[in-house]
Amino acid sequence: MKKPDWKQILKWGGTLVSVGLFIWLLTRLDWQEAWAIARNMPIYTYGAAIFLLVLGQCLNSVRWYTLLRAQDVRITPLETFKIHMGGTFASNFLPSTIGGDSLRLLAVAKITHDQPLSLASVILDRLVNLIATFTLVPFSIGIFRSSGVRFNGDIFGFSLTAVFQGKLWNWIKHTWEKYVEIVRRWLQKPASLGAAFVISWISRIVILGAVWVLSRGVGMHLTLWQVVGVNTVSYFVTLLPITISGYGLRELTLTTLYTMLGATLEQATALTVITRLFSTMITLPGVIWMQRILSETRDIKKETA
Repeated sequence: MKKPDWKQILKWGGTLVSVGLFIWLLTRLDWQEAWAIARNMPIYTYGAAIFLLVLGQCLNSVRWYTLLRAQDVRITPLETFKIHMGGTFASNFLPSTIGGDSLRLLAVAKITHDQPLSLASVILDRLVNLIATFTLVPFSIGIFRSSGVRFNGDIFGFSLTAVFQGKLWNWIKHTWEKYVEIVRRWLQKPASLGAAFVISWISRIVILGAVWVLSRGVGMHLTLWQVVGVNTVSYFVTLLPITISGYGLRELTLTTLYTMLGATLEQATALTVITRLFSTMITLPGVIWMQRILSETRDIKKETA
């Protein structure tokens, strides 16, 4: 008898609960007011937000390109951007079948003929982005304090214990042991790691700048750094393996935090939904490159299965 996959059960259950709670919040909306907020947003707000979101994705692809070129991978910035967007589209629309990171791995493996190196580049790209985002945590602490929430040192101690004694730490150790020799290639070129970190930090600010522009458009009087703080909390919450791609959980977290900072439920919901819509919409061209990558890497995919 096959054992139940508790990880998948937890993810599906968490997704259903999160989506259900978000839908419950939607039932409390004054829909006429919410529609009026969205309808009355200045046109330039949409244009500026889309420009910043696209620029942020370009910077993310440049970060990965920097890491690849440090290992003399023969790839152009444009090709890197296409693969990156294809992977991002896959992550947004096909979370349970074709992971975006898997797609990037297949595409680069075709170029390098070195699957461990390709996988290490994807993992390192993710890790650099994670570290850059972690440096924004102080802004998150600031927004909680401004809303009256106080922190106890025991909370941080418990959190660190959970990380270092839990499966996350085991995964980090296993990954490091498996790819340490390859990752050391980048350690020999620290300038590439430093450049990737700076690019990642700038891309986070640019993307969250788009969210800030949208927040002004819906009438919310938040500072850029408050938006950074809220979305940093949301980023780490959605990393928890309790939902599929953070669906529902992200929207619930953002809406709750925005209202804590004084936004109305209608404003917070409008901003959350519009941000998700725009962030997803700009990745739509990735479907073209995703299909091309899948067709060109079918043999590699069979080998890695």
